[in-house]
Amino acid sequence: MKVGFFFIIVAVLAAVVMFAGCKTQTDGKQPPLQPQPPKENVTVECSSDSDCGVGGCSGQVCTAASEAAGVITTCEYRAEYDCLKLTSCGCVEGKCAWKETAGYMGCLDKLNSQ
Repeated sequence: MKVGFFFIIVAVLAAVVMFAGCKTQTDGKQPPLQPQPPKENVTVECSSDSDCGVGGCSGQVCTAASEAAGVITTCEYRAEYDCLKLTSCGCVEGKCAWKETAGYMGCLDKLNSQ
């Protein structure tokens, strides 16, 4: 009998702790969004296309120009690497990336549909 009573007490305490942080809204309205402070430590890799470079054994990595020569990858051939001829490595929203040109995306879509 004591074990069952102890179990009930523990279960009730667990439920109280679990629901203690819950808040209810009676009017059904969401609180207004608060402006978010600027993100700290946001890494901007590039500000122009010339800040980016191509690296890797097959030239498949688009990264910061200062790091491109040191990028080490396995030396393998993948069909999608041929699609890279239809695009360029450049600065996209502060990050070095392959530009999503129509030709490049079409080439990738064609490979993915095979």
